[in-house]
Order: sequence, then C-alpha cells, then structure tokens
Amino acid sequence: MKSRYLDPLHVLIGIGRRAEALRAKKFKDKRFADAKAFLGRATFPLKVNVGCGAAPFPGWTNLDLDPGTQADVLWDVTDGLPFPDDSCGFIYSEHFLEHIPVQQGVLFLTECRRSLQAGGVVRIGMPCAQTLIREYHENIWAKQPWLEKYGYAWVKTRAEYINICFRDWGHQWLYDLEELERRLREAGFSRIESAGWGESKYPELSQRETRPETLLICEATK
Repeated sequence: MKSRYLDPLHVLIGIGRRAEALRAKKFKDKRFADAKAFLGRATFPLKVNVGCGAAPFPGWTNLDLDPGTQADVLWDVTDGLPFPDDSCGFIYSEHFLEHIPVQQGVLFLTECRRSLQAGGVVRIGMPCAQTLIREYHENIWAKQPWLEKYGYAWVKTRAEYINICFRDWGHQWLYDLEELERRLREAGFSRIESAGWGESKYPELSQRETRPETLLICEATK
C-alpha cells in the first residue's frame, strides 16, 4: 500500500512549479494581446528588427523577448512571428540567429519567408565561424579588438578563445557562409546574396550593422 504521506518539500516544489507555469502563461497571453494591439495600429508593409536589444530602429517594428529592451513588441520567436502572411517588406537581425538552436533557427527563417511579401528581403548579420577559426589557426586571436571591448582581455590561449566564441553569450550554433546559405534554402529561400558590412542595394537595409564583429551577412529575397 502506498503511503499517503506527502513530503512538504515536494509539495512546495510542486506549488512553485505551478505558480511559475501560471506566470509564464500570463506573460505569454499578455505578449500575444499586446502584439495584436500593436499590429492593429501598424502600417503595412512592415519593416521588422528582430532582437533589437537597446538599439531599436526608428520607424521599424522592433522585437525582443527581454522586457528591459526598447522593443515595440515583446516576442519569443519560438512562437513563430506575430505577422500575417506577406505583410513585411524587410526583416533584419544582427547577432540573433546564433543564439537559438539550429532547428529553431530554420523555423525562424521559415517564418521570415512566410511573413515577407513577394520581393521582400531578410538580412541576417552575425559572427563568422570561418573567420574565428582562421584567427585560431593563424594564432592572431589576441589582436581582436572585441576582447578588450567586451571584457575578455583575460583570455590566455587560442583554445580558450575558440571555446568562448562558440559557447559564451548563449551561443547555440555558429555559421559560416555555406551553413547560413544552407539553412536559408531549407527555409525556402532561393535568392541569397552575401553582403558587406553596412552595404546593401536596398536603402532600408544599408548602414544597419552596429557591431564591427558582424562579419557574416546575407540577404535572402522571397
């Protein structure tokens, strides 16, 4: 016969988990309601900046999950994107895609394609795995300005350097050009072009990069 005794610690843990789940649901419900209200006032087609952080683009719809950012819409991309089909002219993200697991990344890119109107463009900027590995191989890692900029001057070896590049900041999957193009194709894009820092044939996407270590940039057109 099973004991009817309930361990008070287990009871408290269960109550805590249920309370946390309820808070998460309320936060998610509010996010969805706020996004719907914002889009009800928006002018289409949209220009969207995903993962805006503290650097939102004026005149754009800025998305971020962190309530401490300056986002117009608090949003978790694992829920898809909150936009109707064919409603966006441009979608931009910088140093965002590498922070989510690769399959979620493909789903995000698929959502970008769904949300873009015909001829719409998504521009992705991020660190480049090939460049990081070259810096490791050529042993020039210590010359990278971002080490001082972001407080990593304490790094001692190139092995430590490469591990930090792949593991710190919540990095989940780093890309080179071949890998990024592969994942964009998996998401349904076929018109894919590499782009230079701050350079684009579209004025809306020109001079958008904010970080000099954004060394891999692609534009994909629906």
